[in-house]
Amino acid sequence: MDEGIRTCFRFRSVDDSIVVLVEGESDWVNDWREKLGLSGIGWLERLSVGVDGEPILSSSPSSGDKKLPGPPPDPTKLVPVRRTIGDLDIDQEMAKIGIFKEESPTVEALRMILDEYDEAPKPPQGSPSTEPVAEGWLREALRLAVRRFGVMGLPTEVIVETIHGRHDLDDELVEGWLETQYQLGKLVKIYGGMKEGFGPSPNWLDAP
Repeated sequence: MDEGIRTCFRFRSVDDSIVVLVEGESDWVNDWREKLGLSGIGWLERLSVGVDGEPILSSSPSSGDKKLPGPPPDPTKLVPVRRTIGDLDIDQEMAKIGIFKEESPTVEALRMILDEYDEAPKPPQGSPSTEPVAEGWLREALRLAVRRFGVMGLPTEVIVETIHGRHDLDDELVEGWLETQYQLGKLVKIYGGMKEGFGPSPNWLDAP
């Protein structure tokens, strides 16, 4: 018998609900494997002993023929799913399980909603603003983009056209005014390809 060398033998049969675990000295474990008729199957792992006397699995590979318990898999019982490469419509498959692709709203969609407002929305209370009317419409347009359409922001030209005619700023000054709101921490910049846009700062968007 090899003194100090401990092993752990495991065998499991899911179909028969059988679980076998034998742990001890190497020769003793192998002797029981033969008595149980399990010498050709199962998993044999070498153990080391920790400082507290408890067995620890070593990193050495298990012995045996690596045969898994239970019957081998039957490929004929698997349902084949064949499709031409590149033929999968991801958006359609996502829609089937209730996941829809986020789409940035158009100017027309945003203006149609804002046209229904009875009065101009107000900017956050206590926030100094040189253009309170423009800031109120800007915040409301971005609120719609984030909470109704599920996007993080809007392209600059979409913002400019959406709030057009709802403020006293000259059209050529709106983009510079948006840049100022970004520098004041009210907006965040969003870059996407050749376009640049702005999204709302959470503190500014949620402020009363």
